[in-house]
Amino acid sequence: MKDIGRFFTLYWIIYFPTCIAYNDLPGFSMVDEVMTVVLIGYTFLKKAHWSTNPEPWREYFTYFGILAFYVVYSLIRQVNVPGAVWLELVQQIRPYSIIYCTWILNPRFSETQKKWMLTVMIATLFSWVYYHPETTSGVHAEFPVLGQLAICTGMTYYLFTEETKQNRYIAMALVLVGMLAPKFKFMGEVVCFAAMLFYVKRQMNFKDPKTAFAIGLIMTVVLVVTWERFDKYYVAGWNNAELARPMTYKTSLKILVDYFPFGPGMGTFATNAAWKHYSPLYPHYHLDRIWGLDRGGGFIADAFYPTLAQYGVVGVWLFCIYWKRRLRAINEIVDMKYYRVAMMVFFCLAIEQTADTSWLSGKGMGYCMLLGLCLNANRNLEEEEELEEEEDNENSAGKREQSDACISFAEREQSRAKLNDNENENGNENIYG
Repeated sequence: MKDIGRFFTLYWIIYFPTCIAYNDLPGFSMVDEVMTVVLIGYTFLKKAHWSTNPEPWREYFTYFGILAFYVVYSLIRQVNVPGAVWLELVQQIRPYSIIYCTWILNPRFSETQKKWMLTVMIATLFSWVYYHPETTSGVHAEFPVLGQLAICTGMTYYLFTEETKQNRYIAMALVLVGMLAPKFKFMGEVVCFAAMLFYVKRQMNFKDPKTAFAIGLIMTVVLVVTWERFDKYYVAGWNNAELARPMTYKTSLKILVDYFPFGPGMGTFATNAAWKHYSPLYPHYHLDRIWGLDRGGGFIADAFYPTLAQYGVVGVWLFCIYWKRRLRAINEIVDMKYYRVAMMVFFCLAIEQTADTSWLSGKGMGYCMLLGLCLNANRNLEEEEELEEEEDNENSAGKREQSDACISFAEREQSRAKLNDNENENGNENIYG
């Protein structure tokens, strides 16, 4: 258990500066791929370790089976070149593996390790702001990196510190650092974070009308805060055939119908693979005429949800099943700290994916690790309760043994005293006899 805790502490400390904050620096572009491979390898190495959680293995292997099917299907279908399939495979392995591996390894940290991890995250956050002075110069600059780093730092601080009002405010303050260079979707995440932190007192029952009303209210506030951009792309701009993002969404629906049921295959639409190996689907659906979706265009990998069209109706169904299972597991978490953070991860990813593909990149790994930690909350709580019960039993047994020993000692002393009295009486009888 200590080995896993030390490994994950080092892994965490390396990840946040290199894979989120400074991933665009020379030499750092492949760090997230290397770290994914390292974590998968370490997880398989520790497969039989007593402190790991064996429950996710079956689902993890099922995921590998589904992925293998789509690789073979994509290579046979040949909508795009094999290079696109392999590149998409690398991206698809990352987020799910990070969640499963963290969930399986079940790292538990000492207070010292938590302090090291938080120190590095906070230092990384403020160093990023320092080295990007345009965030505080009054120039309207949008940096998605800052928002992702800020909200991960805030969630981690809340998770790793005591449950106090002061620590909640500090966590909120760390998240608000991301407002120095706000993205519209990040504003929505801030609303969700504040709601989860200060207003959610117990697990949400999604079948309860009160819960539905509360979620609807939160989403209404999110829409009000982000309405300018939401209206531009998804309301007023939905029928604008010149806007890249609405056309990507609309075309993904056509692809689901045209390539029923398994889709055109991996690396064919809305991903980095479809950008590097320009997918034939873009000319086929006349998307190459739209600025940003032409060859080399910067808006090809602009949102995650359209990427599901690659996997067809079956892929969309599997994606929904996956998150339904995660939500069910999250809603069973007893510890409210872990519950809040897990729900925040879900809301952040749900919002991020509308206009970003961070879920498939190294920048999304932080969310995945936090979710994996939270999924072990009940298991660890049960183990702690069992240990406490064993300690109480041992203490009780020790007290009984001590009590028995005291009783035995008292009985021996009483017997000795009686023996002495009898000897004295016999002695007196001899003297006066």
